[in-house]
Amino acid sequence: MHGCRLNLGETLRSNRWLFLLLALSLAIHFLLLIPALKDSSRLFVWADSSCYESLALNMLSGNGYSLAALPPYNPNSTMVPGYPLFIAGIYAVFGQSPYAVVIIQVILSLALIAGLTWCGIRQFSKEAGIIAGILLLLNLCLAFYSTQIMTDILFLVFLLPGLWLVLRLFQGYSPVCSGLGAGLLLGLGALTRPIGLYFPLILALLFFIKPFGKPGRSRLFGYGALLLVCIAVVSPWFIRNRVVFGHLFFSTVQSFNLSHIHAAPIKASIEGKSINEAEADLERAAFARYGEPRNEAEGFIFTGREAVRYILKHPGRYTVLYAAGVVKTLLPLGFAEFLLFYASPEQGIRNLTPPVQKAILKGDVGEALRVIWQERIAPTGWVFVVYVLGLLFNIFIIVLAIKGFVKKGFRSPFNLLAFMVAIYFIGVVGPAGQPRHFLPLLPLAVLLAAHGLAIGIPSEAKSPPHDTPS
Repeated sequence: MHGCRLNLGETLRSNRWLFLLLALSLAIHFLLLIPALKDSSRLFVWADSSCYESLALNMLSGNGYSLAALPPYNPNSTMVPGYPLFIAGIYAVFGQSPYAVVIIQVILSLALIAGLTWCGIRQFSKEAGIIAGILLLLNLCLAFYSTQIMTDILFLVFLLPGLWLVLRLFQGYSPVCSGLGAGLLLGLGALTRPIGLYFPLILALLFFIKPFGKPGRSRLFGYGALLLVCIAVVSPWFIRNRVVFGHLFFSTVQSFNLSHIHAAPIKASIEGKSINEAEADLERAAFARYGEPRNEAEGFIFTGREAVRYILKHPGRYTVLYAAGVVKTLLPLGFAEFLLFYASPEQGIRNLTPPVQKAILKGDVGEALRVIWQERIAPTGWVFVVYVLGLLFNIFIIVLAIKGFVKKGFRSPFNLLAFMVAIYFIGVVGPAGQPRHFLPLLPLAVLLAAHGLAIGIPSEAKSPPHDTPS
C-alpha cells in the first residue's frame, strides 16, 4: 500500500483538468438518474423490487418474514433479510416512501465513489484515484442500480470496505483487527445478497498461491478471525431456516435458479417445450424421486437437486448456456431494465430470456438477435444511443483494466484479489448472469483501468510524489 498523501491544493493545481472531468462526470451521473424522478414505478423495474418491499411491509405490520398479501403469511425461503430490513428501517423513519430509500442509496453510491477515489490514491497514485472516480461516475449500471429498490448498492457498501480490510490483512496491517472487520462486513454482505456467502472461503487462496509463499502466523490468525466472525453473522439465518423449514440452508434462490434458469432452458430446447412446461416436468420428476414437499423451501430444494441431475446429462448444451450468461454480465444493463427505465414503464414486455436461450441452444443466433431487436431495441428509439455509449464505455473500462492488470500480474496482491472477485462473482452465476453481477468487480476494475490509463499520462503532467510508508 503506497500511503500516498493527498495535498488537495497542490493536487488541484497540478491536475486541474482531471478535476474538471470529475465535475463533468458528476453532472452526467445525475443526468442518468433523471428518469427515476418521473414516477415511482421506475424504481421497481425488477420484479424482485416489489418482493423486497413486500417483505419489509409485512415485517413492519407484524406479519412475519413473508411475501404474502393475505393470511396465512407463509414464511419466505428465497430472500435473505438484510435488504428488507434496510427498507423497513427507512420506512419506519420516513414512512412508506420508495424515494427515501433511493435518495439514501444515491448518497451511499456517491460515498462509495469517493471511497474508491481515496483507495486509488492510496493504492496507485493521485491521478489513478481521480480517474477511478470519473469512471465510476460515468458507469450506467452503477447509476441505474442506485435508483432501484434492489440489493446492489447496499451489498457494495458492505463488500468494498470488506475487500479493503482483506487487502490490509494480507499485507500485514493489524491482521487480526482487519480480519474481524472484514468478517463482519462480508457476513453482512451475504445477508444482503446470498451470492456472497462462500466468497470468504476462497480468500484462503490469497495465502497459498505463489509468489506470496507461506502465510505468516499473524495473517493466518487474521484470516481465522475473518471466518469465525463471518460464520457468527450468517449462522442465525441458517438456524431460522432449520427451525422454520426443517432444512439447514441459507437461501433457496440457488435451487430455484438451477431449475428455472439453468436446467429448464436446456430441457425446453431438446424437447421443444416452453420453459414453464420444462420446469413443471422437472418439478414432477423431483417430487416423484424425493416425495411431496412439506413446504416452499423443500419444494425448491428437491427441484434443484433434479435440475442438477439433468444438467449433468447435458454438459455440452450447459456449457453454451453458461458462456452466454457470463458474456451477458459485460453489458451495461439488461435490455428490459433499460427499456422500462429510459423509455416507458407502461410498455407490455415479455421475458425474453427463455426464447433467446432456446434460440442460442439451437444454434440459431440470428433468431435470438431478431427477437432482441424487435422487442427491446426498436421500442426504445433514439434513447438506445445511451445504451450503446454505455456498452462502449464498459469495453473501454475492461480493456484498460486488463492493461493495468498486466503491468504487475499476479505479483500484486491487489491484482490477485481482483482476479478472485471476478472468478467468484461473475463465474459462479453462469446462465443466471446479469449486468448487475459485474458490479462487485466494477470498483476493482476501474481502479485497474485508472492505473492503466494513468500510466500513459506524461510524467510532467503528474503531481510530485508524496508517498510515504504506512
